[in-house]
Amino acid sequence: MAAEDKGSQSSAHPVVLKLAAVAVVAAVVGVAVGGGGAFLLYRHFYSTAPSPVTIRTTVSNGGSSSTPLSTVLSEVAPSVVEVVRQQPSGGAPSAANTSNGFVASSSGLVVTSEGAVTGASGVEVILADGDVLPATIATADPATGVVVLQVSSTSLPKPLGFATGAALGAAAIAVSVPLGGTDNVNVGTVSEMGLTAQVPDLAAASGLAVIDGLIRTDAPEPPGSSGGPLVDASGQVIGVLTGQRMAPQAQGASGAAFGFALDGVDAAYLVTALAANGTAPQPLGLVTSWLDAATAAALGLPQGAEVMAVSPGSAAAQVGIGVGDVVTAVNGSSIRGLTNPAYADLADLLNSYGVATQLNLTVVRAGSTRQVSLTLPLG
Repeated sequence: MAAEDKGSQSSAHPVVLKLAAVAVVAAVVGVAVGGGGAFLLYRHFYSTAPSPVTIRTTVSNGGSSSTPLSTVLSEVAPSVVEVVRQQPSGGAPSAANTSNGFVASSSGLVVTSEGAVTGASGVEVILADGDVLPATIATADPATGVVVLQVSSTSLPKPLGFATGAALGAAAIAVSVPLGGTDNVNVGTVSEMGLTAQVPDLAAASGLAVIDGLIRTDAPEPPGSSGGPLVDASGQVIGVLTGQRMAPQAQGASGAAFGFALDGVDAAYLVTALAANGTAPQPLGLVTSWLDAATAAALGLPQGAEVMAVSPGSAAAQVGIGVGDVVTAVNGSSIRGLTNPAYADLADLLNSYGVATQLNLTVVRAGSTRQVSLTLPLG
């Protein structure tokens, strides 16, 4: 059902395209897409009502396709949910304790962000049709900030699919449901990937947690959007919204005017592992930063992926990988770090091999090289 039709039948999720009124006839934005493609985003403004927003994707072979933003929204919005953090003192949902998520499997898996459940005594999920479902945390990965909830319902909306990854310069569409039930969509581009940031974490001794694999985008993220999907022009999930502007601490990025999303590849890995095994997968637990040739030389380290943090009890911790280690090869193939933009970080590269795969990592610590056998966690 198209989102516009849905909005006319129910007040739960009427669609509002937040297009600013400006005194121009049309604005055309063109940006480069990884792989030699480009997309053009057309916004037409008139003194009456705005015309449809269209995303046109052009590939390197010269072909192109155009997708109305309303079409993307009609596919994505019904699967976006509200996530309510229940407080020990009780009380009705409010902007302070309501975030977002999205249905990721027909078996009731709902993806959200760590911030959506922090400090909750319980969690409820509110579907687009108003159904309120109790939820449990199926798994959480502190290294990536991704949380997967489990709900039970026979009338779940169609689950969203995951893209194989984001591409620099590609369209980034943030879909959210702020408290009050109005669908909100904002469009931007993917401007950077593989960032590391510190975010508040009351459970950590320092009060901060390190999150890896962040995607930077200029698509606005309104308050309460944390946990909602960031999708590409085909409606596939490329990230999980954080709902806030965070300052990256690695790779020289400046995040003053940008929003950030958790890596959708990490979320897809957790959902796949849960669907395959039926139990919460053990997190890989690695936070890394690519070292290009210049950075590695300046630090006196080999080129590869430098380990910035390791989650206690994770698969990486159990095989002895520690902070300061540099992974230089996987299964004998050298890692080129930033010269290989296909993977935002080492975790994405490793997860691309598939759950339960045994990998041989070449690890350098204080000038000494060793081989580490790591099995990607399934459960």
